Amino acid sequence: MNTTLLRRLAVAVAGTLVVAGLAAPPAAAAPAANQAVVGTVENLGVPISDYLILDSVQGRDKHGNPMLYGSTYVASSPGVTFFAVDARTGTLVKQLTMTGSWGGYHTALGTDGRVYLATLGGDSRAHLWRYDPKTEQLGIVATSPETDLGNTFFFGVTAAPWGKIYLGTFPSGKVFEYDQETSALRDLGVVVPDHKYAKALVPLPGGRLFVGGGAPAFATILDVRTGRKTDILPSQYAGYSFGYNAALVGNDLLVQMVTPDIRVLRFNLNTPPWQKPKFLGEVPELAGYTVLPKSGHEAWAVGTCTGSTPGVIRYNLVTKACTRISDADWVSGHLSELRIGGEQWLTGIGSKGMYGRVNPRTGQVVRQQLTLPGSPTNITALQTGPDGKIYGGTYETNALFRTDPGTGATTVLGPVAKGRTGEVLSMASTSDKLFMGSYTYNVVTAYDPAQPWNPDSAAGGNPRDLGEFGDQQYRPWDFVKGSTGKLYLASGAAYGQLGGALTRIDPVTYQSQSWRHLAGDHNLFALAAGPGEIYVGSTINGDGVTATGDAKLLVFDEASSSVVHSTVPVPGSTWICSLATAGNGKVYGVTSDSKWFSFNPATRTVTQLGAFPLGSPLGLATGPDGLVYGTTGGSLFRIDPATDSLTTLANVGASYYRTIAFDSSGRVYWGSGASLMRWTP
Repeated sequence: MNTTLLRRLAVAVAGTLVVAGLAAPPAAAAPAANQAVVGTVENLGVPISDYLILDSVQGRDKHGNPMLYGSTYVASSPGVTFFAVDARTGTLVKQLTMTGSWGGYHTALGTDGRVYLATLGGDSRAHLWRYDPKTEQLGIVATSPETDLGNTFFFGVTAAPWGKIYLGTFPSGKVFEYDQETSALRDLGVVVPDHKYAKALVPLPGGRLFVGGGAPAFATILDVRTGRKTDILPSQYAGYSFGYNAALVGNDLLVQMVTPDIRVLRFNLNTPPWQKPKFLGEVPELAGYTVLPKSGHEAWAVGTCTGSTPGVIRYNLVTKACTRISDADWVSGHLSELRIGGEQWLTGIGSKGMYGRVNPRTGQVVRQQLTLPGSPTNITALQTGPDGKIYGGTYETNALFRTDPGTGATTVLGPVAKGRTGEVLSMASTSDKLFMGSYTYNVVTAYDPAQPWNPDSAAGGNPRDLGEFGDQQYRPWDFVKGSTGKLYLASGAAYGQLGGALTRIDPVTYQSQSWRHLAGDHNLFALAAGPGEIYVGSTINGDGVTATGDAKLLVFDEASSSVVHSTVPVPGSTWICSLATAGNGKVYGVTSDSKWFSFNPATRTVTQLGAFPLGSPLGLATGPDGLVYGTTGGSLFRIDPATDSLTTLANVGASYYRTIAFDSSGRVYWGSGASLMRWTP
């Protein structure tokens, strides 16, 4: 799960913003839901099962052989797998199921030679697992006592030389200390109030612990004995989202800052423990987490030497000499050293399960693809493509799948943007291309189904990576084609920041224009299109931060490129989850607190329809018949705009926003967790 932050910049928007009063709009009696109509529900299967590997560490098995230990990362179902890989050959030696676990993020090797891993459990509590190479036993050794925070997990994990494991949490922003000898778990408290993420953990001399996190960014040294905290982040980096990763090389502490860009800061620790370390500036060649000390002033790392492509490098902090060793597709998390036949090698495992090792003297690289069990991944976007087929993306895979309505067969096409991670969150179709908005960095890709699959950012790439859109935006929540043929993208700001954006993209030239803060500090979450207008729904919810006020409905005029109307359709509601324009021009909206409303574009009036009878609505979409279809957590339904009547079509619900599509036969497709469902009238 990748994270970064923004500086808050005011954006001047051309045109006049007409703000409607906040008086409650007229209310209508809430229509009742009709009985389910006759139809056939099919489960077309799970389009994508996959995994990531975010970290691994080198230890030794019971025979003294060097091994790489870690776990897969899965987030849609409890399918985490622990693995042991021979560090010299890349052979998968052992795999064990971490029952009931989601995650996990970081892994640490304790001073006791045992491997410590953190996951989120099915009980929504953070768990610390331990694998003992001597006994080959794996199990939970500690559980966070926090039970009132929703889904809690240990984000950061590190082992200190004094026999303790330190764990940083989300969403409490605390640090816990685990004693390897006694198994006692000690709560060291919140590092920085109102900052939910404690992630980058590095033990320092003198019983101190560096803690970096967000959002927004913080960089703090914690004395684990006294509880004293020292903020070391220079003021010019206060607008970043995270102190995301950190490493120690000799007496230099390196801290990776993320969003609005990536910077690695250098601090010298040759100061008394009660004083702040000296800030020595930035190290532009380094990228972040993967830093392995080679000596007191030199390191192996992932970075970019001047004039070279990113890869594994050797970097000297004194002379600033930088040498590229190899590519880095086999590195995720820790990089480690080992010797084979008298030669030194560096080894690691990449995010897609590629084991690798490189000889830094010769540059020779040995690779081995690991085969580990995948986990079904939740569908996060769905759209009918220009070829009439159904396209979708799933959580954390950055991958696109295609389902043929005629046969029901699904093909996994692969990741849409080379070198990027995250997931496709929104889609829009034109007459010849499918456009996709992906987390992270609000990336847009364009895919032509009539051309060969060749993901790239260069001309000729298919999908073509069009880059990052908007001013420091992160999540592309919704995509729609306007009546003029231009595409519009609604997005949320980066971690720790407020102020979403509306971006207009020309589907032929790819030229774009973006407007931020149209709804003040709110993020923009939902879109629908009308004649010459785009309807925009906002939310006060951000990543790690929350704005104020009630969710707004905006009317954006395409010709003048300005907001010409703004209203609060449901006072008290803070999140408009979805919008759809029915065939008769009426706009429907649903909120996160299970309310629904309609909007008349001609009169600019809102009609509140009350509590949604079918539960919490997740998405709306306009069908080929002009009716509005939608999903809740438990059903597929249809709205007749002539009467505002609801009809239940299927008692199988969705699990994500706006995962609805249609084929030419009028059949409805939607994502129910990791499964693709279809309803036939």
